[in-house]
Amino acid sequence: MKYFRLNYTLNTKIRGAGNSTIKEYIYHGSIEDPKFIGRIHFEKVDFEPIPVNPVLFAKANKTDLIEGGGQLSRKILISTKLKSYLQKNDYGIQYFRNSVFHKGIEDEEYWVVNPYESLNQFVDFNKSKIIIRRKKVGGGTYVEDLEVKDLNQFNSEIEEADKKIEIVTIEKIYLKEESLDKDFFVLQRTFGGISFVVSEKLKKEIEDAGCTGIEFQPIELSYNEWVVSGGEREKVYGKSW
Repeated sequence: MKYFRLNYTLNTKIRGAGNSTIKEYIYHGSIEDPKFIGRIHFEKVDFEPIPVNPVLFAKANKTDLIEGGGQLSRKILISTKLKSYLQKNDYGIQYFRNSVFHKGIEDEEYWVVNPYESLNQFVDFNKSKIIIRRKKVGGGTYVEDLEVKDLNQFNSEIEEADKKIEIVTIEKIYLKEESLDKDFFVLQRTFGGISFVVSEKLKKEIEDAGCTGIEFQPIELSYNEWVVSGGEREKVYGKSW
C-alpha cells in the first residue's frame, strides 16, 4: 500500500490568501501555563489544553485542513469533518477542540491534532534516504547522506548529531508494511520535523468526501522533489497560484 504525507495546500486560490491564511491568534491566559496547547510537545496529556484560536484573514478560505505554525507548530488544525475520517484508525494521536475565527464569527468545529507517539519502527531504513546537516567550520551547514540500517542506529546517529547541534532527517521514506495496520499516524525526524501520514485507502476516503485544503505528498519523494516546478505536485494539483 502507498502512504502519503498530509500537507496543507500550496494553491493560493484554495487558500484564498497568500503565504499565510492566519492574521493573528487569540490567547487565553499565560503562554507559560503548563496546560497551554503551545507548551505540549509530543506528549500524551490527561487534561483539556488551553487553546490558542487562529483568526483568519477575511479573504482566506476556511478549509478542512488549516496550517499550524506559531504556538501550533508541529501540529495541524482540522475540521470535525476531516477528523471523522482520520480518527477511524489512527495511532498515537489526541484531538482537542480549538475554535477558528473568520470574519468575526467563531467556528467551534475545529480541532488541534496533538501527536504523542510515532511509528518510526516501521521505517525501512535500508531503502529510505537519510541525511545529516553538518556544521561548517566558520559557519553554515552542508548536507551529507547517511547509511542507516535500522532504528537503533538511526537513534544513535540522532544522539551524536544533537551533541554537535546538527540535524538528522529522513528525506525519502519507505515503510515496512507487513504488520502496519494503521491508516493515520506520524513519523518523526522527517522534513519539517514531523510528518502526518495517511494510507492510500484513507486518502481516497478523504478525497471522495470532498475535504478541502489538502495535498497528499507521496512519502517516498523528498519535499524538494515534490514542489519542484513541473514536478509531481504540479501534475496532480496544478501551479501554486
